Amino acid sequence: MALLATRDNGFRGLFPSVAQFYGLEINKTENGYTVEIPVAGYKPDQIDVTLDQNILTVTGRAEKRQFTRSLLVPEEIDADTIQANVADGMLTLQLSFHPKAQPKKIAVSY
Repeated sequence: MALLATRDNGFRGLFPSVAQFYGLEINKTENGYTVEIPVAGYKPDQIDVTLDQNILTVTGRAEKRQFTRSLLVPEEIDADTIQANVADGMLTLQLSFHPKAQPKKIAVSY
């Protein structure tokens, strides 16, 4: 399992270079995170994405090859809204913050 992290993106684990080693890209957005995983040569029906106890596991299985990547997901991610899409050999995962974890703007009046 590859535990991925940088100090500023919320993912916990080892080193930022681990993500680069596996070809992963993790970007923090206003609403959560975007994770990109290269899956060239795999069809969507050959890729499984599961979340169990904050561990997101991506497994690809083709006729003669396979891969597995696992990420320890921050607790503020809403598991019910995770989206996965494959396009041009890249699996893109959208991980949104749980609504209660999002900052709330407070109006200032005088």
